[in-house]
Amino acid sequence: MQVESMQNHESHNHELNRSNPAYPPCGWDNGRFTIQNWLEQTPWRHLNNTEYGLKKTVAKPIDGLWEDPLLGQIHKIDIAMFLTAERLSYHNIAALIGAAPDEQSQMFLATQTLDEARHYEVFCRHLADFGVTPEQREAMMERVTTPAMRKFYDLICEQVDKRNFITAMLSHNIILEGMAYPLYRYQRKYWSRFDPGLSQIIEGAFADEVHHVTFGEAIMRHHARGGEQQRNELRRLTADFHRLMTEVFEGVINHYVGLYQEAANNHMHLMGDIEIFPGHTMASLSEEDQVRLLLKEVQNEHSARLARIGLSA
Repeated sequence: MQVESMQNHESHNHELNRSNPAYPPCGWDNGRFTIQNWLEQTPWRHLNNTEYGLKKTVAKPIDGLWEDPLLGQIHKIDIAMFLTAERLSYHNIAALIGAAPDEQSQMFLATQTLDEARHYEVFCRHLADFGVTPEQREAMMERVTTPAMRKFYDLICEQVDKRNFITAMLSHNIILEGMAYPLYRYQRKYWSRFDPGLSQIIEGAFADEVHHVTFGEAIMRHHARGGEQQRNELRRLTADFHRLMTEVFEGVINHYVGLYQEAANNHMHLMGDIEIFPGHTMASLSEEDQVRLLLKEVQNEHSARLARIGLSA
């Protein structure tokens, strides 16, 4: 009788209301950082039809990556450096989910954790494609982590260990992810003639990092208003990171620039006309000059980002 009564009940034009908020308002979220948005932007768009970050149409690497030991060496060094940052990121971002102050942040960090883990997996896969075993990869990652890089990473991990969400977000999504902007642009161009697949992997990772930095800027703009004491703490931390960033690049110059210069000299016929920076080709700049220009771009973009989130000196 009750079923019949329901069937005979007058019909109404009820609709789902997507304008109703699913989470409490938090003051910084504009709706761009949901899991649904991540699905639409990442797996369904820029990773569509890829396998380990590669499209089937990507050109093969040149034979020189196997036949020239020096070129093969710096190729693996670069990938190993990417891996050190990506492993740090997925470990730390996963640990921060529980420290996030609101549900929106927790949902976003869940997607960022998967992004960082995917980056780690595709770079691991690419090294394995070139014959590097997991044991060799681990040893390589240890070797390429210079003392300055280790100090830089330790300062990031310190913020996560303290469960300080704001300083950890500054460290990860503003400082570390922000460095990826000029670095990934540079590396994508550098390897474009030697290993188009690596360039494609880097491009896919870069798209994710842009989203992570956008989130970082949104949440830091909101939380940087928390009083002069907190802003001063964040400014001190950014000053420490600025100094360490310079040390990291100087360490790369001291440890590796000679190898890169020799490899570039041997293959300048292939890469010399690449416009590695606006108005500058590979052939017109030494490897050391390129690293110093890259550092300058990192520092300029770092300063602009701090201004946007209200942390300029």
